[in-house]
Amino acid sequence: MEVTLRCSLVALVLAACGRTPKPAAVTGPVAPAPPTDAAETRPPDPDLNRTPPKPLLSIDWATVPLATEADANAVWKQIAPTGDDWEAKLDEIPVAKAGPLAIALLRGGNFTCVPPQPPRDCAGLVLDVDDPTPTATMADPCLRRLLALWSIGALEEADLPQVIDALKAVAAIPPPESQLVAAAIQAVPESDHDRRLELLSIAFKAGQRDLANGHVGMLDEAHLITAVQKHHLDGALDALSAESHRKVFLAAITDEALAPKARAEAISELVAADDKLAPDAKTALVTATRSKDCYVAAQAARSLEVRGDKRFVPRRPRTRSPDVMMRALCVLASYERLQPNDESSLLPSFVPPKGLEYVKVLFDPLSETDTDGDGDPRTERSVNLIPKADVLVPEVDDMIRAFRRCKGTTCSSDERDFRFGFKAVSGELWFASIDLVDRPPCPGR
Repeated sequence: MEVTLRCSLVALVLAACGRTPKPAAVTGPVAPAPPTDAAETRPPDPDLNRTPPKPLLSIDWATVPLATEADANAVWKQIAPTGDDWEAKLDEIPVAKAGPLAIALLRGGNFTCVPPQPPRDCAGLVLDVDDPTPTATMADPCLRRLLALWSIGALEEADLPQVIDALKAVAAIPPPESQLVAAAIQAVPESDHDRRLELLSIAFKAGQRDLANGHVGMLDEAHLITAVQKHHLDGALDALSAESHRKVFLAAITDEALAPKARAEAISELVAADDKLAPDAKTALVTATRSKDCYVAAQAARSLEVRGDKRFVPRRPRTRSPDVMMRALCVLASYERLQPNDESSLLPSFVPPKGLEYVKVLFDPLSETDTDGDGDPRTERSVNLIPKADVLVPEVDDMIRAFRRCKGTTCSSDERDFRFGFKAVSGELWFASIDLVDRPPCPGR
């Protein structure tokens, strides 16, 4: 029985080992699912399938004549830019055709969008140039200035001789225009110092002082010297030094056409360069003490004083002339601004023994109480007698500014009027009173 069972098990195992294996199932590639109806009807991506804009210009650029300025002006009439579409139309002009159009437009001029305003009290301060109205045409200078900016950008260096006169006219446009003037200057290659200086001097004379001074540093040494001495561009002096260009600085000190601040800085730099004040420098400083500008005269007097020459320190003149007294006080105000805090004021020597009557009129547009009884609640008047020994120059910085705008014995800054009063004592004038009167704010400010 046991033998029979073993044989049966062996037979079973052998049968299992000898069984033919079942073949593996063969699988083919899986076919993709058919697209759904939603995928088939998806609209095209608008960012990838944009419809080209319709051209605004119907000009055959391949055949349009541009050989003459008249041809170019005729094409400008076809372009007919307005304040609403000028950018889009200019974008359609081929680069190869831009040059003749740019030259013709620049030579046509009329780019002053904001005419210069005469100086007057409460004149609105214009800082920006307005954009053209949407209906503006090529006759509008505000649109033409934008076309001029495009035109300058389209110029090649070879075009410069044809437009240099036009660029000079652009450089003569006064503030608030600055962008177009700067573009005209930058259109001249930096290596062309003669033309660059010519445009800079034109812009400087037109009132573009900061702009011209900002570009003058690109000139070479010879043209910087010419800029200072011939064209009086004070910014050129900043690129020179008193040590290397002594003669230029000596001449600058006495150059009445040069900006007062530049002359004063030239004095400081020249004096600092000398361990001992040289005779030529001293001569220039003595001359500068008689400058029409009080600030320059004070700077020269102070520089001489610190080097031991006290002859030109401000003193009360023995005079009966209010004009002479005003000049002396003008120099004194600037001189006192240069004094250190530990020095005494020189003003008491101008004041009579009684002292200085100091009148102050404040202006408050919101006040409703007439505190001083003058009938105007917006003003408050106070009167004080300052002892002679305690007198100081009041509001010295503002007074210096005011002395640049004087009529008789009244000088005005933007903030207040300074009214100087003189009194004759023994046939000589003394500084007896001063009124500081606040100026009302300009309407709309």
